[in-house]
Amino acid sequence: MKYIAILLSTFIFNFSLFAQGWDEIADMPSGKHHPVTFSLDGYGYAVTGWDEQIGPSDDFYRYDPGQDSWSILPDFPGVARSFAIGYTYENRGYFGFGATLNSYLRDIWEYDAESETWEQLTTCPCSGRRHPAFLVHDSTIYVGLGDDQSGDLNDWWQYNMRNDQWLQLDDLPALARHHPFQFVVDEQIYVGLGHGGAIIYDDWYTYNYTDSVWETLNDFPGESRVAGTQFDHGGFGYVLSGDGSNHSYMEEGEFWQYTPTEDSWKQMPSHPGISLWAPGSFVIEDTLYLIGGQNRQSGFVQGDSWRFVLVEVEEEEDEEEEVTGLADLSAGSLKLYPNPASTELWIEADFAIQSTVIFDISGRLVQTSGPTQLIHVADLKPGIYVANISGGSGINYQVKWIKQ
Repeated sequence: MKYIAILLSTFIFNFSLFAQGWDEIADMPSGKHHPVTFSLDGYGYAVTGWDEQIGPSDDFYRYDPGQDSWSILPDFPGVARSFAIGYTYENRGYFGFGATLNSYLRDIWEYDAESETWEQLTTCPCSGRRHPAFLVHDSTIYVGLGDDQSGDLNDWWQYNMRNDQWLQLDDLPALARHHPFQFVVDEQIYVGLGHGGAIIYDDWYTYNYTDSVWETLNDFPGESRVAGTQFDHGGFGYVLSGDGSNHSYMEEGEFWQYTPTEDSWKQMPSHPGISLWAPGSFVIEDTLYLIGGQNRQSGFVQGDSWRFVLVEVEEEEDEEEEVTGLADLSAGSLKLYPNPASTELWIEADFAIQSTVIFDISGRLVQTSGPTQLIHVADLKPGIYVANISGGSGINYQVKWIKQ
């Protein structure tokens, strides 16, 4: 076979490549939707949530990533609940609000992993509520939105842990909503999306806590959504899974990264399967863990749990690069051919292939395949792509190739 060398001159390869795709991990002792999750001292934690057998729960679990195992901890000492929310701040876990079967809650709790103790903080003077936004920054808890017995809310409150004082702030300058997405990046608070009335929103806002001012940002570019999970890491914010614009499942468990400095979003590899309603997530070092949630197609609480490594490979900018055929694309125990390809791409490897994920030059996920050596690429547009090929035991290769 003759291999063709193509010289690509002075282009910007603006693409973030990840160390591996999604890998399955051990399931929680009991599956839940709306688990409240946080990470402390290298462990992940999940507390309360809706248990398929008993409803609102007071369960408390700890995940050890080194052993890929869960431990059952003493029950949360407060009222069993679901629809609550939490956040990690300075090696403490904070959570509160939510609902029982017949009441809405407004209590706040702090968990110290070192002493393995819970402490109840001063109760919010606001109304009890489900699905609020809840963030912690600069020793201050910010909470608002959600829904109470009167309906959706757009109020905004802060609790100063230094002086033990609550203060009501200016409302979100938008329609009331519950189950929004939120995170803190570079000392800035971000809140948006969610559900109000018959509408699923795609609007996005930031709150400047120094000036106590809300600012309207660009709308979220994907399908409007509600009831997923979110986190911040490494200077980025992330939105993962949830229901789409019709308040039902999306065909993929979509994963988006937000860059605050550019007020822009980038789509990342979706988690396996359809999207999940109200899963939990936490980050340990550079690895994301996705747990729980409900499969809205089957109606069952999700049993599978997953992890995704967030470490990025450095971007290549303004470099000449020679992209060749099979002879130069051998990557140890893996070969990808033909290159360029027009209809089919073959993978030759001495390990069992678990998945192949293909991204375009902008970093957009365009195709996923399971355990197969033959990838059909006829429907892809001509251009440069990257194949992320994963096997067992952490085996992973990224190979650039050209679609003719």
